[in-house]
Amino acid sequence: MLIRDEEGDELSDVEAARALARDTLREMRRLPHVYGPPREWQRNVFVITDESGRVLAEVPYAEGL
Repeated sequence: MLIRDEEGDELSDVEAARALARDTLREMRRLPHVYGPPREWQRNVFVITDESGRVLAEVPYAEGL
């Protein structure tokens, strides 16, 4: 299932976006009562795109485990 972040974040580069994805994953792991246990979402990925929707990178959720 794709969950879009319509608002997005303005970041300096792809590495900053990857770092934000990893920070978000740490937060998700810290709050299983909100996001569910990691085993339920560990096969998913963050898809990082530019403003036009072009895919720049993917960060597997498993990187945050």
